[in-house]
Amino acid sequence: MSSFVCGYIEPILSQNKLSNLSDYIKNSQLGIEKISKDWLINYPDYLIPNDNIFTFLIGDVPGYPNATYLIDYCEYAPDTDIAFPPDPKERLDILINTLIDMITITRASKMIVSINECDQIETIKKIKFTEMRDIIHADFAKYQAPPDTLYEIICE
Repeated sequence: MSSFVCGYIEPILSQNKLSNLSDYIKNSQLGIEKISKDWLINYPDYLIPNDNIFTFLIGDVPGYPNATYLIDYCEYAPDTDIAFPPDPKERLDILINTLIDMITITRASKMIVSINECDQIETIKKIKFTEMRDIIHADFAKYQAPPDTLYEIICE
């Protein structure tokens, strides 16, 4: 199965914010790539951004589009060589911390991000930036898998 994390940041980024985000992406151990809005599969029409919005995909490593290990929520043996912690909660924290960093660096007013398997979106949740860590962790714990949820994160 393919696991995906993709979304976008609003508003349109200034050159300075885009440069700061690009520097962050270059130094990230994850594969954060700028993508076309066409990659936002199964997003409802009202949540499709315009062409000038920074749209992204996050994979396990640079150059790899899937977030297979990052969000699969399986507990791995401690000696497994996956380049991530064996604990799924710790791996999920890596993703959440990355999303928080991206929001903070760009001073985003909103981030839309889907976390799913096989491009499925079963639920859309509008949440506050301050509660995103708790809600995303609770969703993963509930399903013991990627929650197939699109999060509209409102930053105040």
